[in-house]
Amino acid sequence: MTADAKPWSLRRRLTARVLGLVIGGWLATIALSVLVLDYEINELFDEELQALVETTVLYLDAAQAVAIPRTLGVQTNDGERILRLMPEAGQMPPAPWPALARDGFHDAPGWRILRRSAEGVVIEAAHATGWRREETMEAALALLVLALPLIALLLWGLRRTTAEAMAPVNALAGAMAVRSPDDVTPVDEKGLPTELQPLATAFGGYLGRIDSLRRAERDFVANAAHELRTPLAAIRAHLELSADADAAATVPMIDALTRRIERLLQLARSEAGVGIGQGPADLVRILRLLIDDMRPRSRHPIRFDDSDLDHLSIAADADATAILLRNLLENAVEHGTGEVRLHLAPDATLTIENPTPAPALADTRFMPGEGSGGLGLGLSIVEALARAMGVTLSRDVGAGRVRFKLHFPRVSA
Repeated sequence: MTADAKPWSLRRRLTARVLGLVIGGWLATIALSVLVLDYEINELFDEELQALVETTVLYLDAAQAVAIPRTLGVQTNDGERILRLMPEAGQMPPAPWPALARDGFHDAPGWRILRRSAEGVVIEAAHATGWRREETMEAALALLVLALPLIALLLWGLRRTTAEAMAPVNALAGAMAVRSPDDVTPVDEKGLPTELQPLATAFGGYLGRIDSLRRAERDFVANAAHELRTPLAAIRAHLELSADADAAATVPMIDALTRRIERLLQLARSEAGVGIGQGPADLVRILRLLIDDMRPRSRHPIRFDDSDLDHLSIAADADATAILLRNLLENAVEHGTGEVRLHLAPDATLTIENPTPAPALADTRFMPGEGSGGLGLGLSIVEALARAMGVTLSRDVGAGRVRFKLHFPRVSA
């Protein structure tokens, strides 16, 4: 996904497009229905005019009387429905439309008129087109009001159907979201639609391949480190027994190489989760033992503020905790340039802070500090152990200082 691309929801897009299509179809249907309704209502009104005229002719024929010229409104006499009677050769009374010369239906501005001559009388019946239009709109509005519950039911059904159709996609996305980075178990394909099964199968294959590569890498590191420890121990023993001054000077180099191999073993074991228990362990005791052991050989002072705590139980393996903290302290001593300060809070939050030169402030775990002979493996071990133990680890770099903050899980009551 590019930086300019906005996140979008498949369910919302599908719902919006189907809803737009359905609403468009409904609107087109309603518009067509209104046109048909308008035609049918006008046809019905024309039949009413014709029936009115025929009834008037029959009445005049039965009455056998001379028609009195008049113009009268039908029903409410509101001027919207008009009936005119006049002699065929007499004076025409005024009308709201022009004089008509022939029988039949006529359309005048604002009127629909039917003219009929019979028995020496001219009969004109008319409807106001505005009144007709108003009646048509009332019928269309009634149709729309009746359709609204159906539209609401359609919207509810569409949302429910879309939610049910997208449920497998949401379930798969939720399962992927809660997975830990180290979880390489295959994806459960049970219940997935046929469209998603190839994706789950391919993803499971990738996870299996990644697991195989990681396992091969861990095995190689562990085996290589294990095989190197015995020869190095033998070489160190020969060098210690040698009277050669150069041989004696090589012993510290062998010790440094041995420590690196031990760190490689620790890294392989921590990534594999070997030997990591749930504790409990006394964090204060572990820190004091580590500081007492490292302080005589440390290049910089180590200050420990224990917040006057005598004991602090955490839900972590004691050995794994000691390895994690030793690597952090050794990293601070070897890579730093000044005093190392530790602060332990009662909520099991440990802060380790020390000054560090600019080259070592880069955000990389393999960047050694000035004058350091290390390879930066300590941070890799710390990160792997923190993940395996459930320890929250954060790193803050700035103003020539590095601060690590660790929050250990407490022992539940």
